[in-house]
Amino acid sequence: MRFAFAIVTLFPWGGLQRDCLRIARAVRARGHEVTLFASRTEGELPADVAVERLPVRAFTNHGRNVRFGSALARAVQGRFDRVVGFDKLPGLDFLYCADASIAARALHPLQRALPRYRALRALEGACFGPDSRTRVLALAEPQIEAYARAWGTPAERIVLVPPNIDRARRRPELRTDGTRARVRAALGLSPTALVLLAIGTQPEVKGFDRAIDALMRAPAAELVIAGVAPASADGRKLLGAAGRKGVERRLHLLGPREDVPELLAASDLLLHAARLDTTGTVILEAIVNGLPVIATSVCGYAPHVRRADAGIVLEEPFAPAALDGALALAADPGRRKQWSANAAAYGADPELYRGIERAASLLVEPVAR
Repeated sequence: MRFAFAIVTLFPWGGLQRDCLRIARAVRARGHEVTLFASRTEGELPADVAVERLPVRAFTNHGRNVRFGSALARAVQGRFDRVVGFDKLPGLDFLYCADASIAARALHPLQRALPRYRALRALEGACFGPDSRTRVLALAEPQIEAYARAWGTPAERIVLVPPNIDRARRRPELRTDGTRARVRAALGLSPTALVLLAIGTQPEVKGFDRAIDALMRAPAAELVIAGVAPASADGRKLLGAAGRKGVERRLHLLGPREDVPELLAASDLLLHAARLDTTGTVILEAIVNGLPVIATSVCGYAPHVRRADAGIVLEEPFAPAALDGALALAADPGRRKQWSANAAAYGADPELYRGIERAASLLVEPVAR
């Protein structure tokens, strides 16, 4: 079969983009043809998968998504057996859905009247609405529940796939083979500091401000953020906030990084104080690498922290005092050592790595019409 994989932006270092490429390769390995479509690309493109650019112009991100959807419909017409989207777009046979439902959000009526909301809701409705035939590959149970409430999407159109952690990114041995000390030294981190690691590209959504605020009350801690460059607009805001709180010397912005297992090995805790996260893949990446986790309960993968007994889950509504208390508990090296051992043991479960293969299998299966 010939597959069209559609993703609005193809950035090799992004989590969704990595999933797209891994699933494309898994489908190709089964003997099928795959072409990737994107409106924008960045960095070196994959040499083993065909990529077609559909450049579209728009003043807004939602406008770009709408126009990309129209361009995609024209580009794939009559050429492919199945169209698979990694963003919500019209006319998809399958959607690999890594997003939360916008229709399910509790928003003010004025927000719902904005062009951005109306455009994104229409794209969501094209995949989940009553007239859609798109089959959805979902990543977390809360995500499925939210879409079902918002759209009444039939259960038979949504399939929950297992986590999709890349086995190559599981490197718990880096904590004991000398890598930990080497990376800490390279980053200028104190050998005795409690190193908190946060990863992401959306500071507000991922709660980086919460982590910076907690530094004021954790004088022995240093915060490392991977994904935000210091010279970027977001980086300048974070550094400014840290300066006003007097903790700028204990904040390290690294920008986008590919050496995530090494950063996890160099750290003492993953601090994922997100306000919204469909899964929080970084939570599981930390666990399988033996790094204890403090995460908010809004994250789809937060239950893994409890199952592994590998850290603390902060319940909603978020309270700074609860985060302070969690950091105080995590300051105990003995407790962290036990959490780390529990996490590494949990990471041996093969179910944590089956998501990509399961998604590829679902895409190539015959579909009843």
